[in-house]
Amino acid sequence: MSLGEKLNINPNRVPNLKGALHLFQLILALTIFILEIILFRAEDSKIVGNNGWPFGLCFLSIPAWVYLALSPRYERTRRIANPNVMLVTDSIFAIFWLSAFASQAAYNTANLCGKACNISKAIVGVAFFELFAWILSTLVSAYTLRYYQQNGDLPGYEKIGNSQNIDPDKAAFSMAPHDEEAYAPINMDDHHDDAHDEYNSRPYDADSYGSRPVYEAESSYTPHHTSSPAPHENPFDNSYRTHSSASPNPGPFADPYAAPSGGPKIYAPAAADDYDDGRPVQFPSANYDRTLH
Repeated sequence: MSLGEKLNINPNRVPNLKGALHLFQLILALTIFILEIILFRAEDSKIVGNNGWPFGLCFLSIPAWVYLALSPRYERTRRIANPNVMLVTDSIFAIFWLSAFASQAAYNTANLCGKACNISKAIVGVAFFELFAWILSTLVSAYTLRYYQQNGDLPGYEKIGNSQNIDPDKAAFSMAPHDEEAYAPINMDDHHDDAHDEYNSRPYDADSYGSRPVYEAESSYTPHHTSSPAPHENPFDNSYRTHSSASPNPGPFADPYAAPSGGPKIYAPAAADDYDDGRPVQFPSANYDRTLH
């Protein structure tokens, strides 16, 4: 029976378990650091090597936490996360904290704590749990080494930060399992391709868009000429007259105030052939007696 079976450890949970243990160690070490400062400032307490070693070990453990907790989690630093080195590091610091626990207990036995012996005893208790946490992390590192020897990679760490390649033509947020059929194809309209193929397969038919001409006969905008006027013709000819009405421009002698006949008509400029250059100029009929004095 292997060590992993004895400890009943899931390989995928090793990174979280290892990280939680080191975080717990960091919190305990911070507590010891604060308590040691209080002990240093207490009345009649002495600062010697027995209580100075646990205080200094709080700083000495920081590089070990950075290496053990962070180096295996990132792909660029994973090459320095050697399982053998990790096991040795955990074992060394477990021994260090065992010595710190014994050192602080000896400090209390020597009665060097003065009036702060309760705080010194609290440091001993916290150091015991710190030692226990390092023993657990050492066991996890031993399992990691065993797993590495059998499989050639770190347990659970290889899956951290590895994003799967997602086909842009497939649904990226599918709840299906991560396998070959993990992402369902996106098909917004099942009949879109069929309608497109049917449209392309039809022959072109000009009459399919309607047989009526662009300018209808009953429209007021029907052109009078079916072709472009000749260059010598007036471009302001009655191009938009209706076929059912007379010219909208009466003669020069017509009453300018008379109501138009034949219903409303669209405005069109007068044609050039409606004017006679040989005719004398006459003013239209109007009351010219109303002048301003």
